[in-house]
Amino acid sequence: MPSATRWTTLRSLPLVVDSAGVPWAEACLWLLDRAQAKPLGISSLKPVAQDLAAYKAFLDELALEWDDFSAVDKYARPTYLYRNHLHAQLNAGELKKSTASRRMSTVIRFYRFLMRNSHMRFLPANDPWVERTVGIEYSDNKGFKQVATVTTTDVSIKATKYEDAWDETINDGGKLRPLPVSEQKALVAALKELGNIEYALMHYMALLTGAREMTVLTFRVRNVMRPPEQIPQWPHKFRCGPGTGIDTKGDVVDVYLSMPRELYELLYAYAVSERAKRRRAKTAKGEDPSNYLFLTRRGQPYYESKEDRNAERDSTSPPRRSALSGRPLRKFIEESVTHLVRRTHPTFKYRFHDLRATFGMNWVDYQMLEVGSEGFGKRYVWARDQLRKLMWHKSPLTTDKYLEYREHMHHLQLVQQGWSNHLVELIQGAV
Repeated sequence: MPSATRWTTLRSLPLVVDSAGVPWAEACLWLLDRAQAKPLGISSLKPVAQDLAAYKAFLDELALEWDDFSAVDKYARPTYLYRNHLHAQLNAGELKKSTASRRMSTVIRFYRFLMRNSHMRFLPANDPWVERTVGIEYSDNKGFKQVATVTTTDVSIKATKYEDAWDETINDGGKLRPLPVSEQKALVAALKELGNIEYALMHYMALLTGAREMTVLTFRVRNVMRPPEQIPQWPHKFRCGPGTGIDTKGDVVDVYLSMPRELYELLYAYAVSERAKRRRAKTAKGEDPSNYLFLTRRGQPYYESKEDRNAERDSTSPPRRSALSGRPLRKFIEESVTHLVRRTHPTFKYRFHDLRATFGMNWVDYQMLEVGSEGFGKRYVWARDQLRKLMWHKSPLTTDKYLEYREHMHHLQLVQQGWSNHLVELIQGAV
């Protein structure tokens, strides 16, 4: 059981410094306030700090004070000047609209914190922006239309998103692209050719279970120490989430990862191998069953779980400059795997998270193959519920995207091809 703590030490807290390398006190105090509110979520503050650093660099370049709102002309105040600066970067193609929107939003939230807390002593001479209330329509997790009332400002930057009818991605915690069978074959062939067993097993876990990166990389030795012949039922299930040492997105609890025997046998063989033992020998935990299954050659985890970051808060060891969050895996994908697969698939590109969508589509395709497209319609409710559980979807509407993906793309291609043929006939007849 974790011991009680006053959270007097917060590791890996990002800081914001000015052009002279001096910490920006007010920005750092806001980050500290957020860290104290959610001490286990400090890693999420990095992009916030980066946004504030970009704002401070802008202020320093123009010799502006962050708290000087004395200008009667609102467009001469820091917030309005920064909004125009971000728009200029957008027009120059230096920023994505989503990035500009997020940076402006961070600045607004920073000033809201300062104005909300009297001890920060921030009393602007004039308003940093003009507010208005608007209603935004959205669909809830049951598909019903709802309207949310939000407060917006005239310095906010709207990040309008337009949907691409030919977009081959599925929105599941981000846009994920299911890899077609030909790319899956090329990917596995590349992993075998590269010969790195750790990275190969990480990929196989994602492809065969649908697990996210954080879940795969925080798997423990104890999870695969039972010989396969001692496990009574397949697929074997692993409980994940808080209290298990295996991270889940949003700390979702009471979820299970379902693993086929063939994959488990590969993981078990690796766990008891001399290669894995040599890596564990370089760690403080050694052969402790709670040690990570996947470790680097230096004995470091590829991804440090929230539970372990919490456990190390009272350690006397110096803090790391950056959190262990899967960067070596992403580097391996970019520099080795993608480069190799492009020999046969020149435009090939993927992210590790795409393997999750690939698992979901493989499962749906197999179900359709088993019963046929007509029979699958009768099993839709069952398939929807099973896939939702396998992929830990909070909303069944997310699961529907997998079940409807193939049909959507098929019909779109038929319509496009049919209408294109009709136009070609008209054009040729007119010549």
